[in-house]
Amino acid sequence: MRLKKGLRLLLLNVAAIGGSIFLNSYGLSPERIPPHDLCSTRKLIVIIFDFKSLFCPLCLEALVDFCNTLHSYGQDIFTLGVAVRDSDSNDSNDKSIKIAEKQIKGFVFANKIKFPILLDKYRVFAGLNPDGTTVILFDRARKMLKKYTLPLTSEQVNEIFSF
Repeated sequence: MRLKKGLRLLLLNVAAIGGSIFLNSYGLSPERIPPHDLCSTRKLIVIIFDFKSLFCPLCLEALVDFCNTLHSYGQDIFTLGVAVRDSDSNDSNDKSIKIAEKQIKGFVFANKIKFPILLDKYRVFAGLNPDGTTVILFDRARKMLKKYTLPLTSEQVNEIFSF
C-alpha cells in the first residue's frame, strides 16, 4: 500500500512523539529507546491493534506470537505499538482511559514486551486497522512502506526482518 509522502511523515512523527510520551509517562528509561532514534532509524515497525483484541484469545495469541518473533529477531527496539480505542468509548471518561492504560501496562508486563505500547486516546490511528491487527513497516533505506495484517505468513515474517 502506498501512502502519500506527507501522510507517511505525519504517521512517523506521531509514532515517535507518542513513543516518547509513553516512555516518559510509564517511567521507562528514555536511554533505552531515545525518541530521536525512532525517527533516525532506517526501519520502524508500528503495530496497530484494537484495544478489544486484548480480550480475544485468537487475536491475543497472534499479537503475542508476533511480539515474541520481534524479540527473537532483536527488532523490538525499532517497534512501537498503538492500541486503538473503540469508537463507542467516551472521550471525557478519564477513569476508563486510566483503566485501559493499566490494562495495556499489565499486558506489556505479563508478556515481557520490550517495546512501548501506547493507547490512542484520540483515535489518531483509527481506521488503519479495519482487518484486524495491522503491522506497518517503514523502511527508510529502501524507501518502502508496507502494511501487513496478523496473523502473518512465514514469507511475510521473512520480508519484515530481511534487509
